This record gives sequence, C-alpha cells and structure tokens, in this order.
Amino acid sequence: MERFIQQAGKALAQARSGFNYFLEEKIQGNRANLIFFILSLFILFIFGVSLIFSFKSLTEHYLIFLVLLITMGITILWVAIFYESDKHLETDRHNFKMENYKKTRINYNLINLGEDSKKDFDKLISGKNVRNRINFTMGNKSGDSANHRIIFILFDELILGGIKDLTGERKKDFFQLLMNSFLMNGEPVKENTLKTSFSAWKNEQEKIGSRNQRILIKQLLRKE
Repeated sequence: MERFIQQAGKALAQARSGFNYFLEEKIQGNRANLIFFILSLFILFIFGVSLIFSFKSLTEHYLIFLVLLITMGITILWVAIFYESDKHLETDRHNFKMENYKKTRINYNLINLGEDSKKDFDKLISGKNVRNRINFTMGNKSGDSANHRIIFILFDELILGGIKDLTGERKKDFFQLLMNSFLMNGEPVKENTLKTSFSAWKNEQEKIGSRNQRILIKQLLRKE
C-alpha cells in the first residue's frame, strides 16, 4: 500500500506539474482564457457523450445542454469575479495583526479624537486601511506639535508583539501605516520625524514621562 501511495503521489505530482505549466504558459493566468478553456472542455465533453449515446440524443435534448452550458458559464464567471474581489479586499487591509479590543469600551476622549476620527480609528484597529486620515491633536510638552510618542505607545499596545523590536522593512511598513493613516495636528506625518521620534521613544521607556503615557494608553484601552 505504501509503495502504491508513493507511486500514485509521484504520478499526480507529474500530472499537476504539466497542468500548471499549461496554465502558466498557454493560459498565462488570463481569466478570460481560462473560462474559454473550461467551456471548451465542457463542449467537448457534451460531444463525447453524444458520440457514446448517439448524436440524436444531443439534438433531441439540445435545450438541456444549452441551459447547462449557460449555467456553467455564469458559474465560472461568478467564481472569477468573486476571487478578483478578494484582491481588492486585501488592498483594504494593512498587514499588522491587532490585539482584540472591544471598540465600544475604548475611551477616545482621553486622546481628544473627534467623531469622524473615532470611526476611522475603529477601522484601523480592525485591520483595515482608512480612507480619511485620522487627525491626532494631542500635544507634546512644548505644545508645538502632536505627540508622536503617544502614538508609538498606543500601537505598542495595539499591535500583536508590540513595535519596540521592529526593524528593517517591518519598521518601514509601520511608518508607512502611520503616514497613510494619521495627520498630526492637521499636518502630514513625516518619515524623518518618525525615525527620530521612534529612536528617542525607544530610549525613554523607563522614564517617568513615558511610564505615565503608557498608563494613559492603558486607561484609554481599558486594559487592566
């Protein structure tokens, strides 16, 4: 039995390899070509059946075969549209996994978010990209600009695994998420400012100010 499974698996792998080559080289990943190919196979199948059971059966029941052909075409088209829609759904999601917080419990008033910004922030922590950037207005000590460190602590609590150890491309992706999702006091988020602020924030974890900010964020998330 084991030998049979090995031989059958090898044969199936060869068949799949040939079929994949055909799809990639001949069909070329084109959905229209694939639909035409499948419908052609179906038509050949119908003619094959008619040869076995006589061509007369095909002419007598042509309406049934026609309905089956149309139904199959519509079904294949719908499946193709459905999977194409998945691509667009993926573009609406960012690639960071978030902790599971009940959005209704989050006390947004602690960071002065407006109603529209609250809705967009809910989308963001649900794993979705926002269309309208969230205006973050909570100031720093000088009051000159919005507080990047609060944002870092917030996402350190929100993102699974935190953000302190982000490096390389992953850190770039995080900065891009912030730039795409936030305004700081109505101004676009600048990458150079993020880099400088992020490095400074990582070195200030044990300072009293940073601890107090984390307490604030935990109160915001109602995290025990």
